[in-house]
Amino acid sequence: MKIAVEITVFNEVITKVVEYPGIPQSHAEVIRWLMAEKIDLRWTDYENAPVEDKFVFDLKDGVSH
Repeated sequence: MKIAVEITVFNEVITKVVEYPGIPQSHAEVIRWLMAEKIDLRWTDYENAPVEDKFVFDLKDGVSH
């Protein structure tokens, strides 16, 4: 079934219509599915990040991706 998903991160809104496997019974079920299957999160300690991490994340003060 197709479901509409809206995710807001740091005031950036991402809206997508996606194919969900089955019929969701709750928001929690959709969130678990998104976290397990569809969202790839990466983070690093910016203030203490080694130069290699800064290159991987293309980190610059005040710039968001």
